[in-house]
Formats: sequence, structure tokens, C-alpha cells
Amino acid sequence: MALSVEKWVGFGSAMAGFGLLWSRMPEHVHDEARYIISSLVPMVMSYFNPYEQITISEYGQERIGRNKLFDAVSTYLRRACLDHASKLKAELRNNSKYDDPLISLDENQEVVDNFEGVRMWWRLCPKSAKNKGGTVISLFTGDSDEPRCYRLVFLKRHRTLVVDSYLPSVVREWHELIATNRQRLLFTNHSRDGKSHWIRVPYNPPAKFDMLAMDHSKKVEIMEDLTAFREAKEYHSKVGKAWKRGYLLHGPPGTGKSTMIGAMANFLEYDVYDLDLTSIKDNAELRKLFLDTTDRSIIVIEDIDAIEVELTTKRESKEAAEEKDDNHQVTIELSDKNKDKGKVTLSGLLSFVDGLWSACGTERIFVFTTNHVDRLDPALIRRGRMDRHIEMSYCRFEGFKMLAKSYITEHSLFGEIGQLLDEIDTTPADVAGSLMPRVKRRREADDCLARLVETLKKAKMKSAAPAMDSVEEAKED
Repeated sequence: MALSVEKWVGFGSAMAGFGLLWSRMPEHVHDEARYIISSLVPMVMSYFNPYEQITISEYGQERIGRNKLFDAVSTYLRRACLDHASKLKAELRNNSKYDDPLISLDENQEVVDNFEGVRMWWRLCPKSAKNKGGTVISLFTGDSDEPRCYRLVFLKRHRTLVVDSYLPSVVREWHELIATNRQRLLFTNHSRDGKSHWIRVPYNPPAKFDMLAMDHSKKVEIMEDLTAFREAKEYHSKVGKAWKRGYLLHGPPGTGKSTMIGAMANFLEYDVYDLDLTSIKDNAELRKLFLDTTDRSIIVIEDIDAIEVELTTKRESKEAAEEKDDNHQVTIELSDKNKDKGKVTLSGLLSFVDGLWSACGTERIFVFTTNHVDRLDPALIRRGRMDRHIEMSYCRFEGFKMLAKSYITEHSLFGEIGQLLDEIDTTPADVAGSLMPRVKRRREADDCLARLVETLKKAKMKSAAPAMDSVEEAKED
């Protein structure tokens, strides 16, 4: 006991001497010592810590592109680990064929998964102020300050198993699950808090190619072209081209351009991104939206002729605009509220479609629609950007039979209708509007076709009237 007391007295004396020595050292020595201690403590702790962790962020480096592994983990945990969770959240699902609520993990909820007899701990961490990238393997339990992330913790000795087997199996199961429950989605960009984001809804277009009111050989040609594109992965890799294709759909309003896009989505089983350029503030935001699109998708810009004029004129200065005629000034005049908007340029759009950024993704189709193809800049629609120009024309007799076949295949008025359709220009939308709502029984079909004939005759007389006036004027001259 006496020896023990002597030891404590000696230890106390040593500490007192160290404290006196420490107090007499210069301040910079104190700073250096603190830095060395703060550096060594985490290293010592990590050496004795038996666990490692992997952080999987919702977004990649600098939040430019979404991290697909985050989505894979979310889908996997919903299937494998919800039974072990006590904190869940629910929302109405919009990525499935069913209307059941979508149940997922709540933030800060930890669940345990077993893989080949090895335990894995998962936690969904909420947003914080700092982002360190896509997937980070960390040796320190406190070293992951991610904006929204999944944190996977496991024993150090299982690191090889996790990296080489477990995470790849999560990705494989994710692909299998989304293939089984595939639901096409329609996306559109929405501005929130000054930034554009994609919002999505289920997309089940009823249109199919065999329903389109257009020439059969033309439809077959388009379907063959789409099939060749879908199977051309090796070709694009071999020739060093981005795996993409551009389609320009042009024709008068009501000729089925939007219906054609729905038929393409059904045929390829692709998602559709309806891009509204007028709500995007600049080219950087356009690139961000593009990087957030998925592979195997159709990116649509409708009425590109109107948008292109707006993009071109907004680049002119106010002084240059004042030199134009009055009508043009009205076209480019911007209110004070919108002067800071609309900074997407035509060159930025071209880079998005066929420049450096077009290679950041695979198996994408770009579709531009226009009612006035003659107004488009040739640089926008040249081959390589818009690989195929598809004219959506007026309804002719073969298109009429396609519209009517679900209700009636033959009728005595078909010959007269075919002759009238060859003589006048009327859209499939006009014909369908006169035909489809009422054709249920034979008698209704007779009345409906008779009304269609009368409508077409009136349209023929109306179109012939200006021509007759021109002839009369020529005779008078």
C-alpha cells in the first residue's frame, strides 16, 4: 500500500513537472502539438476500430449527375429489409404498374441485411451541408458528410466480399426488379427554388404504330429504323459515335406528331422527357437536366421553330433590336420580370444534342417537332443531329381506313370518302374527331360517314372558292 502511494506521488510530481514545462513552451509549439495529436487520434482509433463504411451519395461529384447506385440501393432495401425497420415512409407510387402505396425507409433508420452469413448495416442519412462525391470508402465512422446518402457499415475483414460480391449483387437485383415492374414514365422540367428539376408521372400512351393514320410502308420503315438503332450498340462503339439518334417530325397541326412520339415510346419501351426550354435559365442548367436523364429514353422538344427564333433573338442587344422593324421588336421584347431569364442559346442547345455533352449517356433518342420546317436553322436539322426527317402529312384514304378499322372495315361511302380525301387537305385529327365518338353500331356508322362526307364536301368548296376568285380576277384583267 505504501509503495502504491509512492507511485501515485511520483506520477503526480511528473505531471506537475510536465505541466510547468508545457506552460513555459512557446505558443507555436502548443499549436504544433495539438495538430499532431488531432492527426494521430483518428488514425489510432481507426486502427482499433473493427468496422469500415461505404457512403453512397444521392448525387455524384459536384452534384452534376444523379448516382445510379443510390437508386439501386433504395430499390433493393425496399424489397429486402423493410421487415426489419421501425421507421418507414409512404407515398403514392408513380413508377409501378400498380396503384399501391410505395413504402420505403425513413431518414436515420438503420436496418440489417445478411449476405452469405455476413451482417451489413444500412442507414439512410438526411441532407447536410457538404458533398464529397458518389461512392466513398471511409475508414473513419464520422467521416462522411453527404447531402443525402446511404451509409453501409461492415466488419473490415469482409471488405473484399462487400466490394466484389455484395454491392454487385445489389445492382443485379435492382436491374431485375425494374425489368419486372417496368412502368414507362413521362418527365418534364419544373423550376423550384430558382433551379430546374425533373418531375415525373406514369406514362401509358395508347398509341401504337398500327393505329397511326399514315402510309403503311412509311410506318414499317420507321419501325425498322428504330429497331436498328436499338440493336446498334456494337456499331456505335466500333465507329466511335455516341449511341443516339435524332428525329425531326414536321407537318401541320393535327397530323399526329405527338401520337408518333407515344408510338415510339411504346415500341421501344423507353421513358419520355418533355423538355421545356423556356423555363431553363441558362446553358449550365440545361446540361444539368440532360445529365439527370436516364439511358433508354426519348428527349422531346416540341415546336422547335418557335423556340429557335426566341433563342436567336434573345442574343441580340437592345440597341440592335431597336433597329429592326416594329413587328420584330414585339417578338423579342422582354418584360422586366423575364429579362434575366431565357439565357439558353442556340449553340448550347446544339451542344446538348450533338456536341460534347451528347456523349454523356447512351441509347437516347432526340425528337424535335415543328409545324414550319422551313423556318429552322439548317445547322439545327442537319444529318447527324436530326438523322431522319419524318413528314406527318394530311389524312388520305389509307389513313382513313386505319382510323375506321376498329369500327367498320367496308362501306358504300368509302369510295367517295377516298376521292374527297385525295382532293383536299384535312388532318387525321379532324377526321378522327368526326368519326370515332359515334361509330358503335351499323346505323350510327351510316350517319357518321354521311356527316364526314358532308364535312369534306364543304371543305372542298371552301378551298375551291379562293381559286375561283383568282380566275375571275384574271379574266377581268
